[in-house]
Amino acid sequence: MDTQHTVPLPLRRMFEHLDVNIEHSFQRMPNQMKNAMHTCEVCDKFCRCDYDTESRYFRCPNRDFLDILEET
Repeated sequence: MDTQHTVPLPLRRMFEHLDVNIEHSFQRMPNQMKNAMHTCEVCDKFCRCDYDTESRYFRCPNRDFLDILEET
């Protein structure tokens, strides 16, 4: 399965910014990844997040989950 195409662009950019492997994250935490994708898609910052990833990271509703992934 090619998950790169299903991950919303803002979330994909967050993963790139944090240098987190998307495929590996899906393998380790598939349900949490699906929840993070849904959260990203319904986020009120969705349209603004993709161009200013670094500052949006601090207000991202997935920040706790992203921190966990970054540490692993």
